[in-house]
Amino acid sequence: MAIEFTDISNQKLLLKRLTEKDAIAFHSLYFQKDGQESEKVESKENSRAAFEFTENIISQCNDIFTIRTTVNPEKIIGDCALHHWDKLRNEIEIGGSLLPDYWGKGLMATAFLLLIPYAQREYAINKVVANTTAENINALKFAEKLGFRIAGTMENNVLLEKDL
Repeated sequence: MAIEFTDISNQKLLLKRLTEKDAIAFHSLYFQKDGQESEKVESKENSRAAFEFTENIISQCNDIFTIRTTVNPEKIIGDCALHHWDKLRNEIEIGGSLLPDYWGKGLMATAFLLLIPYAQREYAINKVVANTTAENINALKFAEKLGFRIAGTMENNVLLEKDL
C-alpha cells in the first residue's frame, strides 16, 4: 500500500520515497565493491538490472524510503522500509541498510525514529517488529537501544518487537 505523502525529515536526515529514478544509486547500496561507492552503472544491461532490482524491492514493501542527509540531500546513503503489515495484529516489520561509511553515527536510529511515528499514523499499528540473524550483534544492540525486545528465535533468526 503506497501512501502519498511528503518527505519525512528533521535537521539531520531526509527520508524520500524510493522511486525508479533512484534505481542506480539504490542498487549500489546492495551491490558495491569492498565497501566503496560503486561506479555509475553505464551499460543498458546494468541499468536494467538496477531498475528491476529496485522495482522488485518496491513491490515487496508497504513503504520504502531512501535515507539522505540534509547536508547532501541528493546522495542516497541508505534505505529504511516498512513491510509485512499485519492488519489483524496491528503490526508492521521495519528494516533498513546504510552505507558502511555512515555506520556508528546514529543515522539509522534517527531514520527509524522518524519512520516509526509515520507507521503508527498511516498503518494504525501498535507494534513494530524486526528480524535479524543471531550473528548480527550490531543489529541486536541497535534494536535494544531503540527499545525492541527479543520475542523469539527460529533457527538462526531473531525476531524483535517494540510495543508502541
